[in-house]
Amino acid sequence: MAYELTVALKPDLPAASAKKIIEDIEHAAKEVGGAVEKVESVGIKPLSYPIRGLGQASFSRFMLRLSPDQASIFQNDLARRDDLLRVLMVKGGGGKNG
Repeated sequence: MAYELTVALKPDLPAASAKKIIEDIEHAAKEVGGAVEKVESVGIKPLSYPIRGLGQASFSRFMLRLSPDQASIFQNDLARRDDLLRVLMVKGGGGKNG
């Protein structure tokens, strides 16, 4: 099943740190048996309300293929990470056979 994952990172992270986090997320998706179809940086956007005292965040979007069981495990693992400000995963996400 196709999923769209959006993650919010601290806006002041060095590029190398942000890249490492993105690579870790891709690796985690593959580790639970999923596939990463696309990754894109959405850029730094203002937040509607502060998160951990920050008024903006750097967003990245992933298009994933995961079974529903894999998606649940993957999302729970991401929710426990301290380096992600927010995690949003939705079904469909524009993939094939959403």
